[in-house]
Amino acid sequence: MIKKPLAVMTMVYNEPEHLQVWRRHYGAQVGETACYVIDHGSDDDSTAHLGQVNVVRIPRSPQDDERRTRAIGKFCDSLLEWYDSVIYTDIDEILLADPALVSSLTEFALLNRNPVITATGFDVIHVPDEEAPFDYSRPFSLQRRHLRFSSAMCKPVLTRIPITWAPGFHSCEEAVPSLAAPLFLFHLRYADLSSGLARLERTRRQPWVSDEVGRHQRLENTDWENMLRAMAGLPRSDSTLDSRDERLTQWRQQVEDSAQSRLHDRYRLDLHLSGTELWRLPDRFVGRV
Repeated sequence: MIKKPLAVMTMVYNEPEHLQVWRRHYGAQVGETACYVIDHGSDDDSTAHLGQVNVVRIPRSPQDDERRTRAIGKFCDSLLEWYDSVIYTDIDEILLADPALVSSLTEFALLNRNPVITATGFDVIHVPDEEAPFDYSRPFSLQRRHLRFSSAMCKPVLTRIPITWAPGFHSCEEAVPSLAAPLFLFHLRYADLSSGLARLERTRRQPWVSDEVGRHQRLENTDWENMLRAMAGLPRSDSTLDSRDERLTQWRQQVEDSAQSRLHDRYRLDLHLSGTELWRLPDRFVGRV
């Protein structure tokens, strides 16, 4: 049987703003008919009108990342019956292959044949004192150019085989982290102060499976804002995000080195390696994400 080249999937609960960005980006990259959204009980009508995007609705339940990760892994496995490769991203994660090398994620997946591919990850940082509120109807790169490297965002996002993710999708049992691929993940959690605080209010209110999980999604507003402003105040420099970028090479190497002592751990990399500078998004990415 000839399979389609690539599917992309995510899971949502009341995410009208990020879902707009996700649909626009991945619909352009792989086609809306290859996009899958698992709706975990949204009641805000945000998943009602998504064109040709496939929507699977499941009952609302308390947030349980163990259960969520298992379910998404099984759904990805089922998609591999029909697609050569599958990408999973959280709703606030935008994935792009280097536009200097390929034109789309589909082309990237056809050319890069590793069973599991890990992206190099960045937080997109809002500088509130300099940048306007975020307009979710426009690509983020036209509004935000400051990135902070994050090992926690270096995730195994593209797979050709059934894999077992750890909660949060930061690693999987089937692959040691390798950041050689020209694939980049841009995390929008910190791309806007006001909408970030509004989203935090929702995640604080929603039921959780226990009081011990998801603490980073239930911070007090002042703590979250202070964290964002601290990141926004980091020193700034230009970047190329290619093989000539020595600082990027060093951070990638640190992530890979951290895996060597964690080969039998559930999380197979150090999740706390964070950039000490804000890097400017190179011009070749602008308008593409």
